[in-house]
Amino acid sequence: MLVLVALFGWHQDKSFSFDFDEKWEAGDQRMSIELEPLTPAEQKIHPREMRIVQVIVRGPMEKEHWTVPKNYDRFFTKQAPENPADRLVYARELLGQFASKAFRRPVDDQTVKRLATLAENIYQQPGKTFEAGVAHAMVAVLASPRCLFRLEEAQDGNKLLSARSATFSPIDEYSLASRLSYFLWSTMPDQELIDLAARGELRKNLPAQVKRMLADGRSDQLFQNFPGEWLQTRDVEGISVNATAILARDSGQESAMRQEQEAFRAQQAERAAARLAAGNKSFAGTNGVVQRTNLVRRFNQPRVELDWDLRDAMRRETEMFFASIVREDRPVTELIESDYTFLNEKLANLYGLTNLNVTGPEMQRVQLPPDSLRGGVLTHGSALVVTSNPDRTSPVKRGLFILDNFLGMPAPPPPPNIPALETVEKDFKDHEPTLREALQIHRESPLCASCHNRLDPIGLAFENFNAMGMWRDQERSQTIDTAGKLVTGESFTTVRELKHILATDHRRDFYRCFTEKLLTYAIGRGPEFYDVETIDQIVQRLERGDGKFSALLLGIIESAPFQKMRMQATASASNDRELLENPGP
Repeated sequence: MLVLVALFGWHQDKSFSFDFDEKWEAGDQRMSIELEPLTPAEQKIHPREMRIVQVIVRGPMEKEHWTVPKNYDRFFTKQAPENPADRLVYARELLGQFASKAFRRPVDDQTVKRLATLAENIYQQPGKTFEAGVAHAMVAVLASPRCLFRLEEAQDGNKLLSARSATFSPIDEYSLASRLSYFLWSTMPDQELIDLAARGELRKNLPAQVKRMLADGRSDQLFQNFPGEWLQTRDVEGISVNATAILARDSGQESAMRQEQEAFRAQQAERAAARLAAGNKSFAGTNGVVQRTNLVRRFNQPRVELDWDLRDAMRRETEMFFASIVREDRPVTELIESDYTFLNEKLANLYGLTNLNVTGPEMQRVQLPPDSLRGGVLTHGSALVVTSNPDRTSPVKRGLFILDNFLGMPAPPPPPNIPALETVEKDFKDHEPTLREALQIHRESPLCASCHNRLDPIGLAFENFNAMGMWRDQERSQTIDTAGKLVTGESFTTVRELKHILATDHRRDFYRCFTEKLLTYAIGRGPEFYDVETIDQIVQRLERGDGKFSALLLGIIESAPFQKMRMQATASASNDRELLENPGP
């Protein structure tokens, strides 16, 4: 049956909407839309395209056929009463519950009354349903600053604000419930946290609640988001990796690959010029085809590709490793030095750990061999990839990564106009230099030496791992030397020795740095000078607790930065909320 025919001209990508009523019998229905150009096909110059953005079918329209839609009972506990007064009471009940959940604290009667009136104004209109009115009021709730922003209140806030005597005040328990849930779950507090806050008993039950929340599946957000920010694991899935160049450098074929690529490009240019000279006629050269085939065979088909599955496994390895330390309450130094990790078959093969008999795509916990260098997140594929360049490793990035994220000693930004490291390679006439040799020349500049003396020994210790996280013994056909000496005097010959030094001799430096990173994640701001005492206390708590993660976690949750707020901020937030919700003329 033909329902609609319309004629269109050029409307500059304008969208059109059509509504029509059609009586359909029960069963499957077929609807088609056709575009018929007015210009004959042989005369058409410009293409004509039509894009269907959305098709919405509403029905049945007869009330006797209406049924409750999916998830209706999540918002509506019963059918709307027919009596107007009872309807208004029901709307207030629904919107009060919804607003309390959205605002993460009980909502006042005046706000509930305004929301119910807003809903009533909609559902009393002809053709509007009760549900449409409530939905309209819910939109107002979701657009409110009290939903969009975590507006916190002080404990006994009105009394403290009027006194203006305290610079800081403990936050109320509803605000504490929100801080706790967004820290551990990255979402709003559940009903148990709200109920404890309503009774004023959340602070008394913090250890038990933290244990419950970590056992909940929502804590997976902590295990994904914190390493994603701290260790940049979320970047591994999108980072650029040139596997061909990386493996060619490892095998010493990098120079040959570049020469063949340049020859191929030159030959392609010659063939293009020949085709142009022949009047754009077909032109094919056998030598060019052979050249390209050889190039593809030798260099463009690496034995390993960092595909999506492998990148995902790298990210999950670090997340699951961090989760095991948290849930099993293990020492945080295992983040640096450990004898286990999480692998699937594909990742185990990349690491060269084929003797562990890891099979299948599922990630599983494996015990590493005693001589393995893979323990700890520093030698996870995720960390090694994000601290590399697309075509080679970067000892500078890897050294900076450890100084900044594990020792709390970030190097200053590089001075301007520093030449790329590759320019140093021109000084080597007899062979292609390793990165250690190139960096040694680079450090001869006094301007560069101060920072590189700190960065390079740490970064070069990881040179046995290429830019894809694979083990290698040589770079550019030369044996890799990983020995070094920290600026603090400790010497090492392998990455295992370096990790042991960081986990023991520099354990306290790591405690402090890790505390700052997790505290920043928990409270949403970086540490300030007045947080030094808090960080010192948490580090001491870690020392007394044998470095267990629970000592760090409870130390942060019970700390002043997590439990308190600035009173000036409270006054400002209250004033802003008053202006947003009750604007003047």
